[in-house]
Amino acid sequence: MAGVGTAVGGLFDRSADRYDRINTAITFGQDRRWRRWAARSAVRWPGPRVLDACSGTGLVGLEAARLGARVTLADVSPGMLARARERATARRLDVSTCLVDLADPQAAAGLLDFDAITLAFGLRYFDDPAAVMRRLAAALRPDGELVLLEAVLPDGGLVARGASFYFFHVAPRLAVLLGGRRELYDRLTASVRSLGTAADVADVLAAAGFDVVRRRRFVGGLVIGVVARRTRGTVAG
Repeated sequence: MAGVGTAVGGLFDRSADRYDRINTAITFGQDRRWRRWAARSAVRWPGPRVLDACSGTGLVGLEAARLGARVTLADVSPGMLARARERATARRLDVSTCLVDLADPQAAAGLLDFDAITLAFGLRYFDDPAAVMRRLAAALRPDGELVLLEAVLPDGGLVARGASFYFFHVAPRLAVLLGGRRELYDRLTASVRSLGTAADVADVLAAAGFDVVRRRRFVGGLVIGVVARRTRGTVAG
């Protein structure tokens, strides 16, 4: 999106040193469980090539590398990627990093022939999610898989209503108290509202040439996990 590199990327640069700690605190540690699910879903056979798109500090990608994948971490934030490299070195994991704005078709064109792509909590920040999904589909080999984690508007139920109230009204305030930047968490909640429901995300995936093969619901459907397979003939948009 015209603002991913300049606005969102800058927000994440300024938050790189505390972002994961705050997320773990406000989700009561559940974010780590969700990311482990994504990594395991992407590494279903020995040695796949995995792109961790919008990787942030690499929590999903580094777990995939630990499981035996050949991983490329891609993000628009230099600060986040620097933190990811520090973690990779500390854990003695060999990963590649790539500074890229997926909203830019030319920048994304160099990402090719991956067996799996993970995208954790990044789709909501793009103005045109379907276009980004088409670019990621083009980065996959035929029949490659996308593993998506995202926060969405839940579709009812007591747990969903409680989780939604906490996410939209309590968690942002708690994040700020813990040292997070208000503008980042305001952007986060606004972007989830803009992205919509799980059904809206499914429509985006279908329009981009993906067939959903597996779904998971966390915290009453506030967070969804989706495994989707690229259909043959998908082209970038």
